[in-house]
Amino acid sequence: MPQISVYGQPAFYRTSGEGPKAVMFLHGAGGNSLHWLGTEPPTGWRVIAVDLPGHGNSGGDPRNGIFQYADWVAEFIRTLGERPVLAGHSMGGAVAMTVALSVPELLKGLILVGTGAKLGVSPMILNLCQGNSTLEIEDLMAKMAYGSLPTWEQIKDWYQLFGQATCQAYFADFTACDRFDIRERVSEISLPTLVVCGSEDRLTPKKYSQYLASQIPKARLVEIPEAGHMVMLEQAKLFNLAVKEFCENLKEEI
Repeated sequence: MPQISVYGQPAFYRTSGEGPKAVMFLHGAGGNSLHWLGTEPPTGWRVIAVDLPGHGNSGGDPRNGIFQYADWVAEFIRTLGERPVLAGHSMGGAVAMTVALSVPELLKGLILVGTGAKLGVSPMILNLCQGNSTLEIEDLMAKMAYGSLPTWEQIKDWYQLFGQATCQAYFADFTACDRFDIRERVSEISLPTLVVCGSEDRLTPKKYSQYLASQIPKARLVEIPEAGHMVMLEQAKLFNLAVKEFCENLKEEI
């Protein structure tokens, strides 16, 4: 995996594709760059999937605020020397929107996947994160995060592939999500934006995405059928098609 240094700590990322433009993908709470393994770059574009600090192979501690993650991502982008389309899933979408509000000049556009302008987290989940094992958290997420299409065996295989996040990472991430609320500012996002949701998402229901698409001036909503919260894995072909069409339509503007 390639790496750069961000704030004195190693920051790892996965990359594929060739071309002068890039789509940078941010994972959700307790995740890592492997969540984007099914994502294919559009022709002429590269995919850059990032391990956020304290996740995957990246160093440093997990952050307990979305603004702190957004600051790190902005520095990652500056260090890499890119002006990407920034895509984020769930917590990663919150981070992407915060970057878009604070330093829009760093970005070409936004892709928001299974996320919302406010991301409240159940106290039960926060309490689980303060234990010594992630097994209960991951079992709950596995039951809640997927729609009707994947089998239980597929879901277990995905979790084996991703590896386990630490309790510290889960608690920091869910705390950051629980504090996040940009409903008063979301209409200020000025970048071209693709909003993607799974029709069966129970963690960030499609009404969250509908709200984003109604509030962001240059947003377009794509609802993907038979997909839950992990839409980019569950319906990879349809997700990749939505990303491809969005990036191709950006060519006139960038």
